[in-house]
Amino acid sequence: MAGNDSSANQPELPRAGFLARALFNSDHKAIGLRYLWLALFSVFLGMAMSLLMRIHLVWPGVHVPFFSGLGGTSDRYAALATLHGSLMVFLVLTAAPQAGFGNYFLPLQIGAREMAFPMLNALSFWATAASLIGMTAAFLIAPRAGITLWIVSVAIFCAASLLNALNFSVTTIDQRTKGMTLPRLPLTVWAWFINAILGLLIFSILLAACVCLLSDRLLGAHLFASFYFLGGQPVNVGANVAANAHSVLWKRLFWFFAQAEVYVAMLPCFGLTTHLLSTFSRKPVWMERLVVLALCGVGVFGFCVWGEHMFASGMNPFSPLVFSLLASSLGLPAVILLISWLGTLWNARIQLNAAMLFALGFVSLFMSGGLSGIFLARQDLASAAVSDDFVTGHFHLVMGVAATFAILGALFFWFPKLFGRRLNEPLGKLHFWLTFAGVYCVFMPMHWLGLIAHSRVSPGEALAPVAASGSPVRTFITFAILLTVAAQVLFLLNFLWSLFRGEKVEECNPWRATTLEWSVSSPPPADDFGDRDPVVYRGAYEFSVPDVAEDFVPQHLTPEQVSKVR
Repeated sequence: MAGNDSSANQPELPRAGFLARALFNSDHKAIGLRYLWLALFSVFLGMAMSLLMRIHLVWPGVHVPFFSGLGGTSDRYAALATLHGSLMVFLVLTAAPQAGFGNYFLPLQIGAREMAFPMLNALSFWATAASLIGMTAAFLIAPRAGITLWIVSVAIFCAASLLNALNFSVTTIDQRTKGMTLPRLPLTVWAWFINAILGLLIFSILLAACVCLLSDRLLGAHLFASFYFLGGQPVNVGANVAANAHSVLWKRLFWFFAQAEVYVAMLPCFGLTTHLLSTFSRKPVWMERLVVLALCGVGVFGFCVWGEHMFASGMNPFSPLVFSLLASSLGLPAVILLISWLGTLWNARIQLNAAMLFALGFVSLFMSGGLSGIFLARQDLASAAVSDDFVTGHFHLVMGVAATFAILGALFFWFPKLFGRRLNEPLGKLHFWLTFAGVYCVFMPMHWLGLIAHSRVSPGEALAPVAASGSPVRTFITFAILLTVAAQVLFLLNFLWSLFRGEKVEECNPWRATTLEWSVSSPPPADDFGDRDPVVYRGAYEFSVPDVAEDFVPQHLTPEQVSKVR
């Protein structure tokens, strides 16, 4: 009897080589992991640079091998600070929560099998990797060529971010599985979606500004020259474009991006923190619909406050009133988010694991940074608190460190799904407490120094000894930075050990979570949901449900399946 063996007789296709798999793999999970590896490398490189800068500030005469080998000049120090900020803002705070976790989990959480444009997804990652190489190389070459290379790298990153934002927007709108209506979307998906729309608006502006700046530097276009912007007479235009370019237009384009960039970094963290607080409080998100509106409000108002830093740059005299009102309006969604977090925690059965600790740490840092922002919002207080120390402390506390806590919380939460193993919980909790204490010991004294530095009676009066270089307070900050960096080394050891020797996860849903990514094996299979398309029957945060065997109901369970486990 002849059987149908047409498929069995077909020769097996040769497996693609390692280089082809590495370069052309467009699977959203592989690309998400690559973004996370890129961010991990960037954060440790950025921390090393911050440590070098702190040592140079406190002990300017000490010999720092790497820094001294590059000349140790003020230009090199400024370049070091620029590279540190570029890595942390672009490659860590922007890429990790959005492109890293978002690429991996957005399709899984909405029941899609892939991002809408897989090849664009792969292209955006390699463009991001190229921008990292370019930014780092810019620090190692001559200053003039280095500035040009840095601008090119920023432009490449903006183009990659635009591709990512387009991909996220279309995937969320068009790729949702059956039953995944907008009210049933997890708050993480809402945050990624709103952030993608905001990114489309602001990265396009920065990309255009970078292209214009490169045209000035390389083609002599004079797009930022004072003659073309203000209508005045140019002074030696063409002899030295960089020296005669008017900075106001560039400042406006830059702040159009930079003010909203704060919320590009924070929006995914709001979604991640709310998701973790609900999961480990075993309670639904309090005022979930209002939280979605608050996330939308952060995106809208964050986009509209670009003129907040431009009051002294030739704007309309009434513009400060408009931008001040818009900036103040951001307090409303922030208060809604804070009330929702506290309401979710109220009378909850809290599970204080490492992921939950980092989520609570985010809430604490967000509140502290918001309170310190009051000093910069009022004119009479801002005049006494505009020193570099105060602004550095405020910015790092509310954006850099708070966002990092949310990223770490998400990593502890999703590590079993990413790698099929658990991070070590005792080491994770030790890492949290050392980092939590360390960042407060670093940035709170900076606020104090900022106030003291501008408490002089007259401009010619000398700085208070406590605020001078080499003072005990600055030395204390330096040792606190050493403690914080040492805590991150502890995390790196925990990460690498758990990656290869950590406790294996035997079940699909070790955290008893409700969203769709926990309905598949860990790590997820290559085709995500196999031969089935999941169907969603309920919202994303059904915890503490009465009359069921467990205290939660996953999104994919049918009403009949729920009734069977009662």
